[in-house]
Amino acid sequence: MQKICRIVRMGIFWLALAFAVGVVLAGVFFPRVTEKYLPFRLYTVLTDSMAPAVPPMSLVLVRQVTPDEPLELEAGQIITFRAERFGKQIIQTHRFSHTEWDEELGQTLYRTHPQHTTVPDFYKTTRQDILGVYVFSVPYAGKIPLFLKSPWGLLLLAEEVTIFLLNQWVKARWEERDAEEKPLPALVPAAE
Repeated sequence: MQKICRIVRMGIFWLALAFAVGVVLAGVFFPRVTEKYLPFRLYTVLTDSMAPAVPPMSLVLVRQVTPDEPLELEAGQIITFRAERFGKQIIQTHRFSHTEWDEELGQTLYRTHPQHTTVPDFYKTTRQDILGVYVFSVPYAGKIPLFLKSPWGLLLLAEEVTIFLLNQWVKARWEERDAEEKPLPALVPAAE
């Protein structure tokens, strides 16, 4: 009975671990797909604009918000949003400062600023640009998804999967060999 309980516990552990690793890898490699099903998303902070609260290369967990859901932000709260810098779309994580009405756009702008200053960013962030609200960050863990997305990281993942599969194949062949080598019990005629 203890052996069965141990096998069940190990099975549950490996299933939970495989699920967790699968979710993280899906979040790294297929973020657009996972954001449809999970209320959270991971981002890597590349700059030091939010240091020391969020150091560069931190992995940030953000609770996603849809453009149509009501959003109550407090001054100083960290948000992640889309912005256009030098004609290129980027994703920023800065502190929310205040809202103001923009006559040119005819809508409310959400003003943000980096950690060490209260001077607002020059971005015109609208409600549709806000991707989510900061939950927590893991310092320097953002290097891991950046590496895994690189060619070297993909090569490492392929190598690890190949080694795992070869290991399983060798174990299966050893078990087959051991099963073949077991001597059969000798047949003894029944006493009459």
